[in-house]
Amino acid sequence: MKLFFATIGLCLALSLPSIAHELDVLTLITEESPPFNYTEDDIRQGIASDLLIEMFAVNGSLKSHADIASLPWARGYQIAKSAKNILFYSVTRTAERENDFQWVGPIIESEIALIGKKSANIHLNDIEQIKQSDLRIGVVFEDIGHQLLKSRGIDNKQIYPLNQGKQLVRMLVEDRVDLIAYGKLVACWTLNNMGENTNEYTPVYCLKRAPYYYALSLDVDEQLVKQLQSALDRLKNNRRIEELTQNYLTECPCDHPDP
Repeated sequence: MKLFFATIGLCLALSLPSIAHELDVLTLITEESPPFNYTEDDIRQGIASDLLIEMFAVNGSLKSHADIASLPWARGYQIAKSAKNILFYSVTRTAERENDFQWVGPIIESEIALIGKKSANIHLNDIEQIKQSDLRIGVVFEDIGHQLLKSRGIDNKQIYPLNQGKQLVRMLVEDRVDLIAYGKLVACWTLNNMGENTNEYTPVYCLKRAPYYYALSLDVDEQLVKQLQSALDRLKNNRRIEELTQNYLTECPCDHPDP
């Protein structure tokens, strides 16, 4: 019996470096979507970024925040779909995207909403009201907000695509659009960090509630996907996501999401 357990221990010890080496092949790509993933002092930070590096560490990998590249959403998304050994985050998992990736998650709940200034006094009960209006709606190009509007038949003339979230929020601040289709918490975080009074802004219509995931290219070994999922589950069981969420949102006046 002692020999049996010794053998198992040896196998685990030998397999962990192998798994770590295989994980190190993955290219990590994110976008600017604080507080989940963003760049500060040229280092990728945020709830999802920190969690990802801890998931790699659980598997014995030496991947660090310095190994994460930040790209505009549409470019990163396209690379994740077409290139090999890619891990891209944070991605809202939808039926349309389901077969394009392998998934690890969920990470944290997200609400995609149409957000505007309270002073604009915009009230929406359904999508049809948007179609019958001349509202200008800003989006991050090919982000979930953009895709949701297109799938519901909103005319392209009403949609104003931007490359990055900060540009999008600035468009709203400067009254160059009437609404933005964006993550509610991300918008609030960005407004707060731009020095804006977040109480002057409000979600006027919820487009979708869905969790964020890590999306891996289809060629990634299924065993690696399982190892990352197992690491995430372990960290979640240890309430690590709650700790990270509290750390990043302590000074943010926004509603906290449910992990």
